[in-house]
Amino acid sequence: MVGAVKQRLGALLRAPVDIAALAAFRIAFGTLLCVAALRFFAHRWIHEYYEVPKHFFHYYGFSWVHPWPGYGMYVHYAAMVVCAACVALGLFYRPAIALFCALFTYAHFVDKTNYLNHYYLVTCLSLVMTVLPLDRAASVRVWRRPDEAWSSAPAWCLWILRFQVACVYFFGGVAKLKADWLVHAQPLTIWLGANTEFPGLGRFFHEKAFAYAFSWCGAVFDLTIVGFLLWRRTRPFAYLVVVFFHVVTARLFQLGMFPWIMTAMALVFFDPSWPRAVFERIGLLSRERREHALPSFPRWGVPIVVFYAAFELLVPFRHVLYSGNVLWTEEGFRFGWNVMLMEKNGAVDMTVIDPATHRRWVVDPYDYLTRYQIKMMSTQPDMILEFAHIVADDYAKRGIPGVEVHVDAQVALNGRRPHALIDPRVDLAKVSEGFGPKPWILPGPTEAPEF
Repeated sequence: MVGAVKQRLGALLRAPVDIAALAAFRIAFGTLLCVAALRFFAHRWIHEYYEVPKHFFHYYGFSWVHPWPGYGMYVHYAAMVVCAACVALGLFYRPAIALFCALFTYAHFVDKTNYLNHYYLVTCLSLVMTVLPLDRAASVRVWRRPDEAWSSAPAWCLWILRFQVACVYFFGGVAKLKADWLVHAQPLTIWLGANTEFPGLGRFFHEKAFAYAFSWCGAVFDLTIVGFLLWRRTRPFAYLVVVFFHVVTARLFQLGMFPWIMTAMALVFFDPSWPRAVFERIGLLSRERREHALPSFPRWGVPIVVFYAAFELLVPFRHVLYSGNVLWTEEGFRFGWNVMLMEKNGAVDMTVIDPATHRRWVVDPYDYLTRYQIKMMSTQPDMILEFAHIVADDYAKRGIPGVEVHVDAQVALNGRRPHALIDPRVDLAKVSEGFGPKPWILPGPTEAPEF
């Protein structure tokens, strides 16, 4: 029985599918990421994110990642633009997508202050795309070598992309199955109330019922949209909902490129032949469907795919290994597709004590961090811990080694009154970062939001 299922699944994954949709995916991905990289030049974000800060917050184990000196980050982003354009064109595709993946990941590992879910998605997709033959159609390479053009590709190439995009929607929906989202309609009550100027519907945004409707519809959308996109009968209507959903969220909330990336990537659930007529009309694909031998799935690829799929399926649930509300502690929060789940505001008072002389200093965060870094640090325990070490190292350089660093952090979560986030009795300078539980994070609020 198991052998028959395995054989049938293998035949399904090896079956030929029209390569047109995969080529369209490559073109859309490369174009969007080329635009995204160019925006860093247009908005002067390279200067803001890499030149202005004096210190950077690192992901655990990646403290060696730093901005390049001089004009290095400008060259870095220029290389990303070139690589993304080559991916869209199918020109030197394999080295271009591999280099883009490395450059993009490095740039956004420089400072976790700037973490966004779609940065993680771009890293995942570009990593997957390095092993897919997406340049075998509608590419500059094919224009030079017509004999290399494919009309079909193995079905597993399509399904691995579908799997990755489906993870974003599904786990985004699972993450919304929390009391704050479903019972209290937070943080949408706060966010909608701040957008009453929205055309047409804005005058209703102050109504609590509207926040509940948005919250429940958002959860249902994320949990079911992949199924509706896969079902041929509902697919066109489902995609219209996708477009409407992402256009509205892009207009209401500051989500960067995420809505546009998801709108384009959702096309991967359509029939593989959907763009063929367009490509043939403009000459990107030949009208003649040539037969060719598809590559077999390598044996060594099976454990890699299994490991990658297990990683993507398990990482969003790693927060269950920690006690407390993940929205409060943020242990296991990143890389879990936790989209639009919280509104947190905080204020951090940091005190440095010299145990030898008992002299005390009150730290001004603006002496070390940018305004945006302070905003993000003040609500995230791991960033508060790293900031405490930054301050302790600075005092050691001043000739005052071994100082204690104590923090009073008051944080408001999803419309609640502020609560203490960090145990002020703990000397954070003596606490090491790691994946283990953080007992110095105080229990989160249990009362309902005030509005």
